[in-house]
Amino acid sequence: MLRLLPVIALCCLSQTRENGYVAPATCQPCHTRIYQTYMQTGMGRSFAPIGSVPVVEDWTARFTHALSGRSYSVERRDGRFYMRRDGQPGVEKEIHYVMGSGNHARTYLTRKKNGKLAELPLSWYAGDGGHWAMSPGYDRPDHSDFRREVSDSCMFCHNAYPSEANGETGHGIDCQRCHGPGEAHATRKGPIANPARLNPDRQAEICMQCHLESASRTIPDSIRRFDRGPFSYRPGEPLGDFTIYFDRSRPAAGDAITVNHSAYGMRQSACFLHSKGKLTCTTCHEPHHARRGADAAQRYTAACRSCHPVTHPERTGECTECHMPKRRPDDAIHVVITDHRIQRAPASTDANPKREQHGRYSGPVRLYYPQKLGGGALDAAYLALAGLTDRSRLPAAVRQLESAIAAARPEHPEFYVQLARGFRDTKAFEKAVRYYREALSRKPHDVAALTELAELLLGRGDAPGAIALLEGATAGASSDPTLLNGLAVAYGHAGRFPEAEPLLRRALAVDDELPLTWLNLGVCLQAQNRAKDAASAYREALRLQPDFTRAREYLDRIAK
Repeated sequence: MLRLLPVIALCCLSQTRENGYVAPATCQPCHTRIYQTYMQTGMGRSFAPIGSVPVVEDWTARFTHALSGRSYSVERRDGRFYMRRDGQPGVEKEIHYVMGSGNHARTYLTRKKNGKLAELPLSWYAGDGGHWAMSPGYDRPDHSDFRREVSDSCMFCHNAYPSEANGETGHGIDCQRCHGPGEAHATRKGPIANPARLNPDRQAEICMQCHLESASRTIPDSIRRFDRGPFSYRPGEPLGDFTIYFDRSRPAAGDAITVNHSAYGMRQSACFLHSKGKLTCTTCHEPHHARRGADAAQRYTAACRSCHPVTHPERTGECTECHMPKRRPDDAIHVVITDHRIQRAPASTDANPKREQHGRYSGPVRLYYPQKLGGGALDAAYLALAGLTDRSRLPAAVRQLESAIAAARPEHPEFYVQLARGFRDTKAFEKAVRYYREALSRKPHDVAALTELAELLLGRGDAPGAIALLEGATAGASSDPTLLNGLAVAYGHAGRFPEAEPLLRRALAVDDELPLTWLNLGVCLQAQNRAKDAASAYREALRLQPDFTRAREYLDRIAK
């Protein structure tokens, strides 16, 4: 029997704008030299409309990905840029934005019809004279093709904050990321943060907000506090008030590094530990200037010689060549980066080609930063939440989280959603239902809680319960494709396919690039004996996701 497939809640770019920010160019008249030199740094060039950056790529290139068997091409046409999946069925997307300075790589984004940004599967890499290869996270047979929506966490570290001054997308990390909102300063109505005047911890945290990655999210390397917006961090406040960072309880095998590991690596080195806060990122890196080549090497060596003046007196090369070698990270295998874990013994380079790693860590984690939390009931709940990573003791971890939540009684629904997932995974379905409803009592339109609870009810044979839940959420002019799909699935379980069809068409009117919506529509049409229309829907699902096995199976059944 054909079945509509449940829809998992989508991660999408937040529309929350931050107050108090000004257009980056506002800084230029008073700080002309610094503004001009900063805009040449990697951070200043981290994100931009594609038409505003120099062309360094070969826009006539073609690339075949061996693991998925898909071929891609890029093209510049009438002053605009495109990326295409070749063959039949093909897909072509216009490129609207570049993410990445180009020092190491450039990744490309398209703006979808619904206004959201999606990452494209091919990136340009500066190494070996410049070449095209799969974007980070895409070097696998089942990659996301043109479907990966850009999340808040991506934009947080690659771009300016959304604000009235810079719109939804901004134009790269600007002065205000390190100095805070500039409106009061620009109008002479208040101060602006000066990192040089902050204590060493607060100063370091400005860099650490984006460079403290312990494991490239193969563990919950960080949890942003649920009462904080994705772009609400301000320089000068304790970073732990915004995000809590975790690490494996035991060191990772193989000493792997990630592309955003620099502050994490530096904090492990003896140089940092013995400096008592004197060694910071700015000891070597001048944030306002893009130092390269001999200029950069001279600055780095001078920093080392300030503490080690007589070490290797005969050595004329750069200290970092041995003690901070270039290595290839596991999560961005087409670039090599500097290992910031300064090692006393000369370390061997790890720049040889490697396979991208996709497995998730499932062991215990420990609090990494800040080294100690305040000790309140809410902090205990966050620590217990991180414990869900250890799948070997999941039932005990779930019970511990339940006790912590009972003590803290947090208002944010995400605590209860996470607890419900834990009980669902341990087959304690009654408790899972209870905590999903706890989440909804705090946020009635929480998409994750609604869709996951509906799926749980459907799995237990309670289609009427799932329908009642989602009909209330989609009443009126609701346009969330996830909720519309969820209700259509519930109607399908009840055999009410004619009622499911208009819901799916409403979802497609909002976003017609979700393969699962097309598959569900095909099931509805086939159930109504409209085989030709169903086949067209399945083909569209396969055009958007060529490895969509269920869509292929359903289409083949029609052909028979």
